[in-house]
Amino acid sequence: MKAHPALLWLLLFAAPLLRAADPQEPQTMPLLYDQPGEKYILRIDNRRYQLPYTTKDTVVGLMATINYPRVRQCFDEYKRALEDKAKAEKQIAAAQANANRDTTRVDRLRRSIDSLRAQMTFLRNGTTIDLREINFLQDQIRNQTAQLSGAEDQEARSMSILDKTQGSAESVMKRADKAREEYARALSDHEKPFANLRALAMSLGQAL
Repeated sequence: MKAHPALLWLLLFAAPLLRAADPQEPQTMPLLYDQPGEKYILRIDNRRYQLPYTTKDTVVGLMATINYPRVRQCFDEYKRALEDKAKAEKQIAAAQANANRDTTRVDRLRRSIDSLRAQMTFLRNGTTIDLREINFLQDQIRNQTAQLSGAEDQEARSMSILDKTQGSAESVMKRADKAREEYARALSDHEKPFANLRALAMSLGQAL
């Protein structure tokens, strides 16, 4: 039996996430500061702008559409999903390593038995037959054949564990993919009012 190509499997299920392994954290809410006179202060992108009070209703309306709690919730879920994905990848890698090790042992034993059988054939076809050498080779073949049977059983168990690990990880990968998509949508909705606020602050406000 051949070990599954875990790397290929991970690429198939996790490729969309590789582009977003470190998600962008949502921006914090803009802040408003009232002050005496006809202007107030808007703090956005760690900068302050002084704006006329006639724009405040528009600014407050845009801030209400930011919906920071939702985008933060989506961000936190995405981070948790990525952490679970990393754990699942480690479990797959460990299971794959065990399967590879057991498959390597099976292949080595098969090659050794083939070599012993070839030596046996050579001795039997020779002009003189060394019974002691033939008996020795027969004992070696029986011994390694028994080892091969046990190694094949262990390989089958390792492959079964690998299959189960991959099956369990599939739901984790799908959850992370879904969380990425939901956060991307939430972040896009979150950025639109921010962009409008920036434009308003830069066009009608005075940077401080």
